Amino acid sequence: MRQKPQYSAPAAFTLIELLIVVAIIAILAAIAVPNFLEAQTRSKVARVKTDMRSLATALEAYRLDNDNYPPDRGGYGNYEIASYIPLTTPVAYISTILYNPFPGYELGYDSHEQAIFIYGADCRINRVHGWPAIMYGQIQLFWWLLSAGPDLDYDLQDLPAWGDGQPWFEIDSGKGYTWVLYDPTNGTVSSGDIIRSNKRAYN
Repeated sequence: MRQKPQYSAPAAFTLIELLIVVAIIAILAAIAVPNFLEAQTRSKVARVKTDMRSLATALEAYRLDNDNYPPDRGGYGNYEIASYIPLTTPVAYISTILYNPFPGYELGYDSHEQAIFIYGADCRINRVHGWPAIMYGQIQLFWWLLSAGPDLDYDLQDLPAWGDGQPWFEIDSGKGYTWVLYDPTNGTVSSGDIIRSNKRAYN
């Protein structure tokens, strides 16, 4: 009589093997997620610097045509957009308003409002010089752009006299207040602002 073939049951994973696989996946995820977040932050910082360079080019082109920079209209959020309107119409020095990927906590942006780069200019809305003489005289500082950076805190505006000449003189010369500048060597998400002026990029 012919015997039926014997079929062996397929081998199954043991509980220990499953736990080892889960542990390996958890370790890989713990390594990959921070690296992804670091890359995301580096990408945003690079975008800020590129956008600021584009705005700097647009501001200088505007000055060549109008013999002055766009006036600083002040304010934050939607009010700050008004400072950039002259760059988009009637002549398009930039094609669209450039938004800041690092909104600052103290500006109170809600989830539906996009952050704008803070723009400060010596020429105010009424076309008068609004900065101390040291800023537009000795330092030759006529405008600046500001982003809070990855820590989302405006360190420059934490200075008691951040709008006066002395802090800017020391920042511009590299003699002081360097802690307000973002430095990725202290960690990708570190304190400090990303700043650019008509003179140079400070980061």
